[in-house]
This record gives sequence, C-alpha cells and structure tokens, in this order.
Amino acid sequence: MEEIGMVGKTTARKDLIEVSVGKVAPTLLIKGGKLVNVHTTEIHPADIAVKGDRIAYVGDAKELKITEETKVINVEGKYVTPGLIDPHIHLYHTQLNMTQVARALLPHGTTTVAEGFYAIGIVSGVQGIRFCLEEIKKTPLKIVFLIPSLAYYQNEDLGLPKTPKAPTFKDFQEMLDWTDCHGIEEAPYTFILNKHPDIISLIEKATRQGKIITGHASGLSGGGLNAYIAMGASNDHECTTAAEALERARIGMRVIIRQGSAATDVVKVVKALTEHNVNPKYFSFCADVASTLKIIRTGHIDDCIRVAVSQGLNPIIAVQMATLNAAELLKIDHEIGSIAPGKIADILILDDLSSFKISMVIANGQLVVKESKLLVELKSPEYPKFMYDTVKLKRTLEPKDFEIGAPKDRREVTVRVMGVKEGTIITEDRRETMGVKGGLLQPDLKRDILKIAMVDRFHLSGRIGKGFVHGFKLKWGAIGTSYAPTTENIIVVGTNDLDMCFAVNEIAKMGGGHIAVKEQRVLARLELPLCGLLSDETLERVVEKQNKLQKVIREMGCEFIDPFQTLGFTGACPELGTLRICENGIVNVPAHRLEPLIVE
Repeated sequence: MEEIGMVGKTTARKDLIEVSVGKVAPTLLIKGGKLVNVHTTEIHPADIAVKGDRIAYVGDAKELKITEETKVINVEGKYVTPGLIDPHIHLYHTQLNMTQVARALLPHGTTTVAEGFYAIGIVSGVQGIRFCLEEIKKTPLKIVFLIPSLAYYQNEDLGLPKTPKAPTFKDFQEMLDWTDCHGIEEAPYTFILNKHPDIISLIEKATRQGKIITGHASGLSGGGLNAYIAMGASNDHECTTAAEALERARIGMRVIIRQGSAATDVVKVVKALTEHNVNPKYFSFCADVASTLKIIRTGHIDDCIRVAVSQGLNPIIAVQMATLNAAELLKIDHEIGSIAPGKIADILILDDLSSFKISMVIANGQLVVKESKLLVELKSPEYPKFMYDTVKLKRTLEPKDFEIGAPKDRREVTVRVMGVKEGTIITEDRRETMGVKGGLLQPDLKRDILKIAMVDRFHLSGRIGKGFVHGFKLKWGAIGTSYAPTTENIIVVGTNDLDMCFAVNEIAKMGGGHIAVKEQRVLARLELPLCGLLSDETLERVVEKQNKLQKVIREMGCEFIDPFQTLGFTGACPELGTLRICENGIVNVPAHRLEPLIVE
C-alpha cells in the first residue's frame, strides 16, 4: 500500500504489474464496454481490469488471468467513462454534513471534489475545517483540499470585522504544509493586486511547493487579469460570457464553466467552444454553489455535461472536460481523470452518452452505485460540541430593531435598492422613490420592494444592517437564514418588521437554519445546527424539509428556484456584485465602502 493525500492508503503501483502481464488475477473486471477515451477523444471497445483501487489493464481481457475471485461486470453495449471531478465547489451550500454530501453526489457520478471548507473555517476555525476534511475522507468521495483564503480574509477589504475563530495567517502557513493540502482556493485578486504581504507570501510558498492557486476573477480584465495570472492564479470559475472565457484561455488561464444553483453559466460560456472552435483542453466544469434540491433534481457535473451537449458540444469533449481536464487543472492527473493503467479506479458505466444516463458508479475500485441506488452504507459521525451553538445574539430582538427611519419633514425619499435575479449571484444597484410615514420607510409590495436585514451572530455587537431589495416578490411574511456566504451572519427579507424579527429570533433559538414565517408563526424550517450552516440529519430528511420550505415560499409569492441561495448572496461578498447588505448597512462592493441608504 502507498499513501496519497486525497485518498489515503491505496494499492501500490508495483502490485499492478503481475495483473497487467496475466500472472495474477484482478479483483474486478469490467468487460465489453465502449470506452470514452479522454486521451484520444475517441470511443473504442475495451475491457478494464482493476487490482484493489487502481486500474491495472485496459485492452482485451483475453490476455488476463481471471479466477473465481475476480468480480466480473458485463457492460456490453454500455459506455464507460472516468469518474467526474468538480474542481471548484463549496459543499456547505448543500446544507448537508459531509457524509450526506457523499450520498448525494456519488449517484450522479461525482467521485472527486476540490474544496476548502471556507464557511466552516469562518465559524469554527481550523478545527472545523479539519473535522470536515477527515469526515469526507471516510467516504468513497475523494477530496482535493485547498486552503480556503476566504476564511482568512472574509470581508476585510469591505471594512468588516473577522469572526472570532477565523484562521490566522500562521494557521494558513501550517495548513499549506499539510500532506493532504494541494494548494490555495480562490486567491483574492483585490489583495494580490494591492500586493498584500500575507497572500503574496502564501502564494510564493505554494508555488515553491508545486501546489496550485485557484482563482476568483469576477469582472477582472486587461492589465488586472494579466497581473492576477502572473502572480499564479491558474483558473477562474466566474466567467459569465464566452468573451470573458476566451480572454482568460488566450492568456493561459483555465476556465471552469459553472452550472449550479446561484449561477448557471454553461449555456452562454460554452459558446467559446461551440462557436469559436478553440481547443477545449483549458476548459472544465464546476458547480461552485449547488443546493441539495438542485443536485437531486438535475444533477451535479453530470448536469453540466447534459446542458453543454444540448448546446452543441461534442459529448466526448464534454466528458474530457469533466474528467481529464479537471484533473490536470488540479495537478492530480497522475492519479485520476482518465481510464488508464495506474490510475485510481473511478469509473462510470452509462446507458447512453448524450443524455449521460448513469447505470453504475465505481469509486476506488468498488461498485458503490447501481441504478441510482447507493450500495454502501454511509453513516454520519457524532459531531463535536464546538460545531453546535454558534449563533449568538446580544439580546432577543424586537420589531423596532428592524425599523428604517427617514426625515419626518419629508413625504418621500430616494433610496438605494438591491436588485436580485434568477440565475446570477451578481446584485444590481437600483434607485427607488419611497414614501415616508411617521418618519419611517415601509416595504412597497406593489413594486416588489421588500425590507432586508443582516444581523451579526458572532460578536454580540447588536449590529443590524437594514435596506431594501427588489426581486423576491413576497406577498406576506418573511424568510430568513443563517447562511450568508463570506459573512455567515443571519439574513432576513420580509414584508413587515414583526415577521422579520420573529424569524431572526427563531433562527437563533434553533442554532441556525432556514425559516419561513407568517404572522409570527413558523410555516416551515430546516434546522442547521452544525456551525449554523449544516444539518446533522440524513439526506432524505433534509430533502423533505427543503421541499416543504420551497413549496411554502412559492405560496408566499417568491418564484426563485432556490430562494435561500439568492437571499444568502445578497449579503456582503468580496469581488461580487454592486450593492450588498452587511451588519453595518449597505455596502458598495466595487468602491469598498458603506453607502447611505437614503440618497436624497
């Protein structure tokens, strides 16, 4: 056996030799399939022999020694591909604990993900990151761990305080030396372009170690983009147009095309390949943000493939992007990403290639999924106390805490309003005229202008940032959550102060979660007691509660496919969007400053 960072103990390559030359029987033989060859982009017949968790032989099995101890899977007429890889995903957006994440992703053919657990780090520090990493390692789902830069910088560039347990720079230096660390996740371009000494030092160390620096280049172009790449950022998942993708690929930056819950970019970005005919080797897929319901209903990387193929992309190229290209991006193509001797045996059996209908999933040489059914039992562990009871309010809130004042001598004022839309996490900067009643501003349901607030849940400060948002279409009540990317504070949107206040207090009582309320009654909820972000229940139970929440919220008038993803991303988030809400009020992200709610 030998040790590798993302898998742990694995079959030694020397043990494959005698299988390859027909002296020792393989443990598994996949016979009669049509191999989708991501090296040559062709389809050809091939048998695949596996010893332990590695592929020993690809070719005609007549040359091999097969015994009763060899498990033979006949896949005649079916397609065979490598397991799928997501090179950029934040798993906490599923609200599942890591064991249940594996149960959700494996049936969709995902066998490897790259993740840094930044949100867990924001709440619970290095010990939370390490716990999640060890938990997922106990499942068949492999993880490529990357240092989560967001857990350290958070919203420092927007002038917001870090959370009490946030990892320190010293922590990051030590984490980079972990044997299972492959690099840095989402190096912040703002800090790089400003030559922040910490991130520069960290990147230089990672580069010396031969590790990767993944990017986050939303809106970056020209000289700034060149400088970002020059410093080591090797890829970007924030492209929303083919033009952005081409600009990056032409100067050596790999493009990860995103298809998730909060952003759906495949249809637009894949045109870089279908219309401009560029080499696809620098392109792959990711989800970035994907809710459990999205994964259950439409899939994960398999969904990316289907959407891309529907837009005219060659399905063999789509598979290559989702496997070998992603492995090369992560610098792990010597271990996974293709079906070849020596590689770890992550293999999918498909009934059909174009629709990417998965029949079987083999991970680490073991059959783990058949006809969408998980064949291995995965039970979540007992979670440590430090992951519970992380939602702290200074006091029980009152409805008046959500009032928004205005000059009493004015009948109306012009205010800044955040605009949100389906399919994007980018917010708009709008101006709307609002009536003043008794020195207060109220939501305008006819124009779909609702109140929004973010409540600090870490510092016992009592800070509540308040504003207005357009796009949710709620007709009554309020919805709230302790999920708000990069702040992880409580965020609530509603039609009245009573329900907004009630929602926030209830979220605090249950230690975090999603909630929908009306007339100070809970209509539906999903408890997220682990760091206020994850459920400690099963996949099935989470799906049941999320379905109920979604049904209730649609009855409230909201038409978003995933309202909590949209709500969460109205919060302060570095390098994304224009206006956002934070615990101090309205923040202008590009300008890096707070803005007054009332313009005139």
